[in-house]
Amino acid sequence: MAGSLVLPLSGCIGSGEGPLEFFSAITNDPLEGRTRPPGLDSDGYPNLATVPPAPARGAASAREELTRALADLREQSETPATPGAPVPPLPAGADSSVPANPPPPPRLAAAPRIAPGTELPLPAPGRETPGEPAAPNAVPADPGQAPAPPPAEMLAPPPPAPSL
Repeated sequence: MAGSLVLPLSGCIGSGEGPLEFFSAITNDPLEGRTRPPGLDSDGYPNLATVPPAPARGAASAREELTRALADLREQSETPATPGAPVPPLPAGADSSVPANPPPPPRLAAAPRIAPGTELPLPAPGRETPGEPAAPNAVPADPGQAPAPPPAEMLAPPPPAPSL
């Protein structure tokens, strides 16, 4: 009887594991050799004595003012914003990490002044100025002579394609 149960299980077992190892893995302690997770020893029910008291609600006038401000913001959000209109100010007491206006454009460093009539040295064609990388689409320098012709085997016509 036991052999009839073990034989089908032996086909389902992964590599390097026999039926006895499989049976002991499903019947033994699953945390064997590992530390127990925190809270596993507790009964599972929270201790209501550790629950903090409810926070103070504040004055009724402050709650009404907040409700009114939220209703105004809800009405403003339902109307679409017109392009070019000024950005409405943030509500009182709101601290937003997103700025209301975009940052100003970056300031560029001032270029040195060049006196009128001063000729600037231009680099030779195909050569890069020292300290500057070459342009990606720069024309290469003229070698002064034509390249050598390709070998004869590259000039021959291609072989005919095999027929199917």
